[in-house]
Amino acid sequence: MPEYSNAYELLMDAELRADGLGPAKGVLVVEGPDDKRVFARHVLDPAQILPAGGRKLLVSAHEKANNSQRAKIVFLTDCDYEIRYGSLRGAPDLIITTFTDMESDLLSLGLIESLVLEYVPRALESRETCQSITTRLRARAQQIALPLGRLRMIAKPLGIPLNLDDVKIARYWDPKSGSMNYERLVNAMHTKVSDVISFSEWGQLSSNAPQDIGMCHGKDLVKALSFLLKTEYRVEGITTDSVARVLRTSLSQQHLTSWDVVRRIKIWQTINRRFVLTV
Repeated sequence: MPEYSNAYELLMDAELRADGLGPAKGVLVVEGPDDKRVFARHVLDPAQILPAGGRKLLVSAHEKANNSQRAKIVFLTDCDYEIRYGSLRGAPDLIITTFTDMESDLLSLGLIESLVLEYVPRALESRETCQSITTRLRARAQQIALPLGRLRMIAKPLGIPLNLDDVKIARYWDPKSGSMNYERLVNAMHTKVSDVISFSEWGQLSSNAPQDIGMCHGKDLVKALSFLLKTEYRVEGITTDSVARVLRTSLSQQHLTSWDVVRRIKIWQTINRRFVLTV
């Protein structure tokens, strides 16, 4: 993956690619290589997908793009709570994920069923059994991811990463009630931000954080699914990487046509008469 030292380098590469591919093809700039893997099987030419190397560089490149470049290049970035903060706004050529990030968008399309069919033998018994397992797995994964997402959101303005990838879900998860011990999690995470915020202020922020399912972060959902498949369905050898891989490879044309991100990319394509997607 190319590494860009600034937004102008990214813009120049994207524009050169668009010009080289011809007047009928556009370039889709995404945040990273995993995002490129999501679309790789659904574009006219893989060279049309350009990983920026991060959201900050992508957004900066979009801000600096002129009208000519915006007619050739479409940008796709994660929402990552920025819409809730009011610090990010979409545009015809800046597509923002519907939910928190790419993974949470993919899971909203119904791809958990693909995981269930791949990893849970009992799901093959009948359609009803598969749907029952899928519904339960989705609900419990959301119960795990929601409190983590709430903490991600309140910690973001503090400028200190919580490194929630290191959180041991089993320490906070009660499988009987199907819920996380949010208070215990809040208390444990305060140690990571204690230099910039008091315990009482942290507790107040955590209490006031939104509680809707849209707060779930895709990385937390994927981690939760891996954890649940391992602990509740005895799936051996499963990892967050393997879960993410199944999600990407299960993305069908039907899934894509129901995805609002794709709908908005197609609007950009129609306006500018440059095409990226095969759907």
